[in-house]
Amino acid sequence: MEQQSLTYFEKLERLYVLTETRKMLKSQLEEVNSSNQSPHLIEDDLHKIEQEIKIYANGHDIEELDFTTSSLINPVFYTDFEEVE
Repeated sequence: MEQQSLTYFEKLERLYVLTETRKMLKSQLEEVNSSNQSPHLIEDDLHKIEQEIKIYANGHDIEELDFTTSSLINPVFYTDFEEVE
């Protein structure tokens, strides 16, 4: 995936979509596992989403992030600042 220069709010929006999709895939994975079907496609999609989340979150762990109840995410985690000399 090509890294674009995104604003803080664009990253926040993409992180929200990715985390919601991750929740949905984890739910589907549980259903597939309980019905003895092959979970490989869902696991592959889940892995891709988790990698993309790491890209947008600059490698920070946001596993338990809840966009509906938390205040805005600290932008320090998601923006790159140049050092001031």
